[in-house]
Amino acid sequence: MRAFVIPILFVAYLIWILYRAIIKRDLKQHFNDVYLGIFFFSIWAVILYFIYK
Repeated sequence: MRAFVIPILFVAYLIWILYRAIIKRDLKQHFNDVYLGIFFFSIWAVILYFIYK
């Protein structure tokens, strides 16, 4: 079950980015959050790579 948490969070993050970009049209105000999310998921990708290697 824990293996599905990161993909689910990633999908929720993508939905949030699309919501901010398309509906709210204020993604430029949230670039720090976007970069933080990309950093978070890249670290998790590296961790999961070494776990399932």
